[in-house]
Amino acid sequence: MNRVLTYSLEFRGEAVDDGRGLGLLLRATAPPCTHETRVENEGLVSRFFFGDCENEAILESRLALHEDGRFAAITTVDFGHGHRLWGQTEDDGRLLPSADVHLRQGTATIHVIGGAGQFRGATGQITSNFVLSDTGDLTDNQLGMLFLRELELAAL
Repeated sequence: MNRVLTYSLEFRGEAVDDGRGLGLLLRATAPPCTHETRVENEGLVSRFFFGDCENEAILESRLALHEDGRFAAITTVDFGHGHRLWGQTEDDGRLLPSADVHLRQGTATIHVIGGAGQFRGATGQITSNFVLSDTGDLTDNQLGMLFLRELELAAL
């Protein structure tokens, strides 16, 4: 039996050249938060409420860039206390110019390929929608939908 776990986090950090000219290394953190989206008469309203907790999730990703804006990636999301996810993006990630000349917008689907702690045996996908500034500042909004094996949950 599986249990579905969804999460939404906003990671902030930086992207740097991988030193070989082949891609980027991303590192960012996300504090615990609540993401609220409301449909109101004036339109859609969305915001994050950030908690004052000491714990943060850590995102590390290595992007292999192609000239046409596509990329492949290997990603780790560390939620602390031994709870970690590993995922990969085949060559279907995109990093392209945006309406703001100082920002590139990226999108990717990260396919979960492994995990530890709470996520041992997990499967699922994480969608990543991010912006990268020309100075290397990164903001990555992730929505994960994970399937956790009930047997793994009982062992925790």
